[in-house]
Amino acid sequence: MAQYISKDALVAKIEKRINEINLDSIEDWRYRLQWEHDIEVMKNILSIIDTLEVKEVNPTDTFIEKARKWFEKQNEWRDINGIKHCDMESFENFVNYMKGE
Repeated sequence: MAQYISKDALVAKIEKRINEINLDSIEDWRYRLQWEHDIEVMKNILSIIDTLEVKEVNPTDTFIEKARKWFEKQNEWRDINGIKHCDMESFENFVNYMKGE
């Protein structure tokens, strides 16, 4: 499950929607006025999106990756001492359950 959306993809989708609107083909002034308003709203949304800070997401920063590293270290220690441990799939299922997925 993706947790983040691409800022560029979102902007492109909104810009595509703006460009799809052909105001010249709208004869009724009420509909034209509404579409002009909608275009202005979308442009305002684009200006808000432009102010957002974009950070690259490093997979090692995610909760499950940090938990996996911790779990693997625990397993290394347990393996050395001959103690049985649960498998990674069980652990991932537990983490996903805790995250509500």
